[in-house]
Amino acid sequence: MFTGDLPENVPAMMRVVAVGSEAWTLPLVREKGAINAGDLRISWRPGQVSAVDAADITRGADVGNVVVQRHGKDVPHTVTFAFAFFAFEPHGTLHTEKGPVTQR
Repeated sequence: MFTGDLPENVPAMMRVVAVGSEAWTLPLVREKGAINAGDLRISWRPGQVSAVDAADITRGADVGNVVVQRHGKDVPHTVTFAFAFFAFEPHGTLHTEKGPVTQR
């Protein structure tokens, strides 16, 4: 499926919020609560569990809710995994807690 090399210290299954060719790790968005990137505002709040973490969905990890807006209007985005982001955006930039990274 994905044959590229991920940036160092980026787990393949790390959830990311992708908008075009840029993405932000979910841990970064969660830590900040909200990120302003140019005219984009990416925000996170708790309250949504993962449907893929446990056999019983109610026991899944709280991955939270993500909202991406530009000038107060919703922007199409994807919450996906790091490997999937780089599979579809091989020249994309992933913003992490340690700064932006690109695929090796």
